[in-house]
Amino acid sequence: MKFRVLALLCVSVSLWFMTASAQAPGFEGTWYGSIKPPGSSIEIALNLQKDGNSWSGVLLLQDGTRVPLKDIAAQPNTISFALDAGPSQVTFSGKLLASASEIEGDFTQAGSTFPFKLSRNVGGAQQAGGLGLDASELIAMMTPYSGNASDRPFVPPLTHPAIGYGSADARDPIAILKRDIQDGKVQLKSEGQDGYLRSLLDVLKIPVESQVAVFSKNSLQSPMIGPENPRLLYFNDSVALGIVRGGFIEIASQDPEHGINFYMLPQDPMPKPFIIQRDDCLRCHVSRNTMDIPGMLLRSVYPSKAGIPINSMGSYLMDHRTKYEERWGGWYVTGNSGSIKHLGNAIVPDPTTESMTPLNDLPEKHPSDIVALMVFQHQMHLMNLIMRVGWEYRVAAFVERGTGKRNEVIDRQLRDATNELVDYMLFVDEPALPNKIAGKSGFAEKFAALGPSDSKGRSLRQFDLERRMMRYPVSYMIYSPGFDALPADAKKAVYERMRQVMTSRFSSADRDAILEILNETKKDF
Repeated sequence: MKFRVLALLCVSVSLWFMTASAQAPGFEGTWYGSIKPPGSSIEIALNLQKDGNSWSGVLLLQDGTRVPLKDIAAQPNTISFALDAGPSQVTFSGKLLASASEIEGDFTQAGSTFPFKLSRNVGGAQQAGGLGLDASELIAMMTPYSGNASDRPFVPPLTHPAIGYGSADARDPIAILKRDIQDGKVQLKSEGQDGYLRSLLDVLKIPVESQVAVFSKNSLQSPMIGPENPRLLYFNDSVALGIVRGGFIEIASQDPEHGINFYMLPQDPMPKPFIIQRDDCLRCHVSRNTMDIPGMLLRSVYPSKAGIPINSMGSYLMDHRTKYEERWGGWYVTGNSGSIKHLGNAIVPDPTTESMTPLNDLPEKHPSDIVALMVFQHQMHLMNLIMRVGWEYRVAAFVERGTGKRNEVIDRQLRDATNELVDYMLFVDEPALPNKIAGKSGFAEKFAALGPSDSKGRSLRQFDLERRMMRYPVSYMIYSPGFDALPADAKKAVYERMRQVMTSRFSSADRDAILEILNETKKDF
């Protein structure tokens, strides 16, 4: 291990690690915490694994660097280990506290000793934020604003009890997978250059055909990303994961009630892979661009020949409403796009001219199916909208319980948010396709077969791809865990608004078909 790796421990980094559930007593498993040299606090994650009487372990740093542990000695209540730091050696020595969920001890390097503390649980400062706000304070914070959820800030703190982001037990697919791995119910297999990718896709039921490729440097792993080495993304209704050759796997996983949680999976082969939850992703993934919630973010940029976004030329947020000529800058686009003009498959070799040059020889090397791209950009924004609306209804219920009455301004905010969600779910502002498009990865066929289908074989996942994206313009995400977890009054309002919009805007053929499909396949509709 190079000395520069351990040097990272001697600077303060802004990184919180979280875990979703307590584990069995003992040292095996994942721990999160900090080392505290004078004047700083350095967040780390630690994984310990036992095979018979032998121990192995890894310490993880913010940039994905893994530092192997050595000389691990564990007794029932004490543990020590070491790692190399070039000319010096680093040692740790700690004890398991009575709760069996914390380790306290000392970190020693070059003759200096600092305290450290590790825990199975979320950091106390992260949990505490916003817990003291009462209903009257929330009303004062929320009521100065009006308009759609996309135009109106979300002002309650994410950790407020009505929301519980980062403090309630996580129930997203990756949190569940972590528990299953630790309990020995699931094993991930590392294979060749892809590492855990194929095994992870299989376990999460993410189709490999969903692959899309982005070569602009917009990621934790930006230094490795470029036209020759794009970040490959895969997704299903709840999870999106990315992989860069030579790096780790990034994962965004939606908890049905609490929003997107972010994880990383280092590619080191080990009996129980080290999946950690990381909060530093929220620096980009909680902003006005994600509607102030932990959400998904897709950008179209003007990339340089190295993949660096040329910010002076501007950029575009992408969802299914985005003009085609503004889509996919910094992305590869493969399949048949016909006459559609877009920004994909091209770079700006000379920023002074602001003209784009095609990357003719690279897109086919990095398949990025146009149908998968269109579904992906539709879904990522809708995941944000569903979660934002659910949070607003939960906060409104908290306010009503606290004051004993409904607030008219907050009710109006709920109506605006509901209308925005429904319009998006019904593709109201989707631009018409100028011609027929087609993918060639097999994604469209696999996606359409997922259903559910009614007795006539019709499904909201079936594509049109000549006039518009979907054959029946209601989003398949109405079946997603996130939508199903919306509060009952939110779903009631959504369904009422859907019927109103379909009556006023849809053809009778579309409306009748959609109502028949939903009446058969969505029990609470």
